[in-house]
Amino acid sequence: MWSSAGIRIFTLGLCLGLLGWVWQQQPRSHPELPVTPVDVLVYGDEPAGVAAAIQAGRGLQGNGSVLLVRPQPEWAWVGGVWTRGGLAYLDRNQMRGHPPACGFYQELLTASQVERIAANPGAMDWAMRTLLQEAGVELLHQTQLTPQVQGQRVVRLTHAQGQFQAAVVIDASPEAELAQKAGLRYEKGFAGVGLPGVTLAVSPVFELAPLSLAQLAAIEARILQNPLLMQELRQQIRRENTPADADFLLRNFHVPMQVQGDYADIYSTALGAAYHRFRGMPLRLGSPVFLDRGNVAAIGSERLSFNGLLFQLPTREVEHLIRNHRQPTPFMLQELRHLQTWFRRFPEAQQVEVFPPLEIYVRHLVTITEVLAPLDVEQILAGGVPPGEAIGEFRYAFDARGGIPGWPHPLPPTVTFRYGVGSSLTRLENFAVIGGAAGFPGLAATVGRIEERKVCTGAYLGKLAAQAVYNQQPLSGRR
Repeated sequence: MWSSAGIRIFTLGLCLGLLGWVWQQQPRSHPELPVTPVDVLVYGDEPAGVAAAIQAGRGLQGNGSVLLVRPQPEWAWVGGVWTRGGLAYLDRNQMRGHPPACGFYQELLTASQVERIAANPGAMDWAMRTLLQEAGVELLHQTQLTPQVQGQRVVRLTHAQGQFQAAVVIDASPEAELAQKAGLRYEKGFAGVGLPGVTLAVSPVFELAPLSLAQLAAIEARILQNPLLMQELRQQIRRENTPADADFLLRNFHVPMQVQGDYADIYSTALGAAYHRFRGMPLRLGSPVFLDRGNVAAIGSERLSFNGLLFQLPTREVEHLIRNHRQPTPFMLQELRHLQTWFRRFPEAQQVEVFPPLEIYVRHLVTITEVLAPLDVEQILAGGVPPGEAIGEFRYAFDARGGIPGWPHPLPPTVTFRYGVGSSLTRLENFAVIGGAAGFPGLAATVGRIEERKVCTGAYLGKLAAQAVYNQQPLSGRR
């Protein structure tokens, strides 16, 4: 039995709790966060987002506002994977003659003083900032947004100092951060083919200096022209891999790299196999560390960007990497030091240093599946979207660099397909998502992630956003 004093204390507590609840239901006396209207808001400064913002600004011709918001500080390079990620070897449309997939892509390369393939990160940052300024796009740095959805629209985007009310919102963040927060359905890794814990390998795209393309080719030649070493490497690959994987790794094994102006394509795995032999590690698809056939860009007379060192991580570790601002892990930095030691064994590279990137290149983690028209493998192999819905045509491989652990079948061959914006438009009438996270489910993500196509899609969406603002209609044009 309770005492009378206990009953009084309980009653007092109940009354105080009730008063607190009533107070919480009352309108706040402090002012709400200020609301800033904007016509087109792009979140994320990946190349596709920059393209969307520039083309939206041009489309509005000074009669509307365009804002590009990014989480990075002002001093950080603009351009995401192309600048901070160090991906200086730019994609090429694989159609005959390698025509740019759209005019804006070529314009961006020209503004960045790209000779053929290689993009200097500093020049790319300068070009993007200049084009954004000329298009009247405002840049807001070091800001993260949270969308508020009512019905079929994003009605507010809240940040620490205020809120934005945007007529059109384009999510260009690498993992479609706003789309996830807005409640759109998505899959992680390759959940679409039953492998949610598996995704593509990540890369620290490192730089080598002082080293020229000719010197790198000479290093590879030392390996290719050593018959005993080549025989040992070939036998090692046969021992450590299935027959099918060994055949894949030994393809073009004696073919030297091809140096063309400002870039080189490495066709043989011999360079990587020799490094793995030095490290005592198997050269095997899907292994934790894999020095693949590299794509090498000359971003200076004696400075190279090398895309080919792969780290295979489960999706949970890739998520941790992203939460850590894509910074190289101690394990990755240690491997880069080993790589530097190995390069210095060659006369051409005795003074070379290996420089880690500012951010790790994450090829794929999330796919937003709740879009108006997802583009899957079957549709791509059938030619892509119907001609009347196409904004362009693209040719590329289903590129799963480093392999997909647990996937037992070969990937489809290089394919030419039509692409549109249905994989970017969502059920939210004023909201689109672009980039590698947009609407290419399952294994289609291996081709959907390619930057050149994403930039062209972003440029088209920017124009579409300006039209939607002018006409006061949804992005899809459907009411």
